[in-house]
Amino acid sequence: MKKTVLLLFLGAILCGCSPKITSNLVSNLQPLGAEDEVVVVDLDGTVPESAVFLGTVKIGDTGFTATKNGTYDAVIGLAKEKARQAGGNVVLITRHQFPDRQYTIHRIQADVFRVDEADLSLLDKPIVFSDHPDYAIVYIYRPYGLGSMVSYDVYVNDTKVYKAGEKTKAEVKIYEAGDYELWARTESRTDIPLVVELGGEYFVRCTVGMGILVGYPVLEAVSAGIGSAEYNMIHDD
Repeated sequence: MKKTVLLLFLGAILCGCSPKITSNLVSNLQPLGAEDEVVVVDLDGTVPESAVFLGTVKIGDTGFTATKNGTYDAVIGLAKEKARQAGGNVVLITRHQFPDRQYTIHRIQADVFRVDEADLSLLDKPIVFSDHPDYAIVYIYRPYGLGSMVSYDVYVNDTKVYKAGEKTKAEVKIYEAGDYELWARTESRTDIPLVVELGGEYFVRCTVGMGILVGYPVLEAVSAGIGSAEYNMIHDD
């Protein structure tokens, strides 16, 4: 009996390590394969009038969700998986809440659609190209969230470019196209790749994950729509 209770308890903990997924998807479409493309449209985006609405999906915190399982990329991946199961190929974000003092993970709500292939390519515009063809801009920022007393340095390759304190931001100009590595370290090191094209604008969100001693840096490349909205919410002193 004790063994059964222990197994149930451990199972509950393991399940709690993943975000809570609530969906209301109704579809008679053929499910998509794991390799089929699903386009994510930001909060300020729209879908074509011909798009077929399939339902909604919500991803939230169980109260025990591990920070690494609730990064923006992770929750978007879960939303895409639900969309594929319903035959959807577009996820339109309708609400996005990033980590704060109460929740350590990203939480989203989204509508799921099926869009004709001819219109699908028009929706996938993750990078903004503007009027500075001689250089790219990387917008790096840290919103309000977990670990407000922890700050860390962010590097592009071997160059320190930003001190990630709470509610801070910086513009970093890069004058050569190519592959770069953004990284930071506290009790552990986090790295993310960034492929830069001149004229592009890129957004990187910095937060803190729950560590053993002081927490660890979390770096996330986010889309222009979400990144610019969050970046502009941080006011210069």
